[in-house]
Amino acid sequence: MIEPNRIGSAPRGKQAENNMNADAQQASFVLDSVAKAVANWTVEHHAETRPQLIQHYGPSWRADWVNHTLAQLGLLAQATAVQSAELFAHSVHWTHQSFTARGIDGDDLLHNLSSLRHVLAKELPPPVAERAATLVDRALEQLSSAHDESDSHPSVASPHLDRMLQYLEAILEADRNGAERIIRAALDDGIGIPAIYEQVLAPAQARLGEMWHRGEITVADEHLGSATTQTVMSQLRLSFQRKAPNGRSVVGTATAGDLHEIGLRMVTDLFELDGWDVVYLGANTPTNDVIELLSRRTPNLLRFQSAQR
Repeated sequence: MIEPNRIGSAPRGKQAENNMNADAQQASFVLDSVAKAVANWTVEHHAETRPQLIQHYGPSWRADWVNHTLAQLGLLAQATAVQSAELFAHSVHWTHQSFTARGIDGDDLLHNLSSLRHVLAKELPPPVAERAATLVDRALEQLSSAHDESDSHPSVASPHLDRMLQYLEAILEADRNGAERIIRAALDDGIGIPAIYEQVLAPAQARLGEMWHRGEITVADEHLGSATTQTVMSQLRLSFQRKAPNGRSVVGTATAGDLHEIGLRMVTDLFELDGWDVVYLGANTPTNDVIELLSRRTPNLLRFQSAQR
């Protein structure tokens, strides 16, 4: 049974804080449990209130929008669990930029979110609906007043900016050998692997993702660049100079549905260099399997990457 909603209350003491956390997690669980039904109801309401949707998106309009809404609900459930309106608003803004870059009417995203809010209020228990609606309202408010930032790239402050840009150019030109030479030269110049990860590979991958997001490169371009970075990282392992074992262990994994693992791999590699015993599970790991593994092992830390923009 879902406990009464505590949004807006002023909890006192650890017990009240724990109760709020439990309520948020239960609301997140409910959202996940009913996501498929809510997604279909949302798209039905969206099409009823915006009939041109069917003409604009062709024969696959329904499946496309249901999948999109399911993705939004997954992000909404995550943001609900951690009680962060900003987290969901940021994800929605990111999606809006991606829509705009690909010539998709951004108003359709607004209508879809409004339809989602309508369905949540109508179909879910009030405590869950109120929590989720607060997050959706915040996203709608920010999206309606947001300025378009799609023409500006984020600044990258790094002592190795030139090398990062050379590496980015190489992976964009599908020059794997050139990319490998740039990283080998960095090692020869005395740049440590943590600095290569943090100041060359990671910002290059971030810029690659931004370019895909803005519609400047294709999915194939992004996949090629990411595959090159994974190859380079595998080669760098041959140069690892690990500290002495420190007796601590970490499990690194990404949730089911999250196919991105480069960032996770970088983090676990840095733990390994620092002397940790690393169990790396990689991408798209079912949660139940992670729990089963943790019942057999007792790591000091679990590094859990979720499928979130």
